Amino acid sequence: MAFPYLAAATTLLAGASAYSGYKAAQAAREQAAAMRKQAAATRESSLREVAQMQADAKQRASQFQSQIEQSRAATAQRAKEAEQAATQARAQIAQQKASSALAIQQQQLSSAIQRQQAKGAKVGTPSRRRVGTPGALRTAVEAESALAFGGKGTTSTTGVGGLNV
Repeated sequence: MAFPYLAAATTLLAGASAYSGYKAAQAAREQAAAMRKQAAATRESSLREVAQMQADAKQRASQFQSQIEQSRAATAQRAKEAEQAATQARAQIAQQKASSALAIQQQQLSSAIQRQQAKGAKVGTPSRRRVGTPGALRTAVEAESALAFGGKGTTSTTGVGGLNV
């Protein structure tokens, strides 16, 4: 009868082994399901992170583009202001040149008016002077020289001036 216990123990052992195998397989299936769930959750999390990174990159690219456009607009505005300032400066220089020329012209005119006023205005008839006649051109020395007609110097008996030789 030792054998019936052995058969029962073997059956029991086989049943325990089968039950243990069943439980191990069940635990492995549960672990595999948990790993699949974890892998799916990790994949979803990774996809969300990638999507967030893409959205952030898109937003940064948009901000960068906006900053570039603002910078270009500001540069264009500064260039326009510089051109306006240069145009205004050229106009001011031209105005100053014209003003300076006018001031010089007015000063010259004022000087000319003062010179004319300093000379005085001649009122009445102008006096007539004898200029260019031989008598007017003769000097006192010439008139009293011996060569002059009727001068005091020694002359010939004819009365015509000359040298007494």
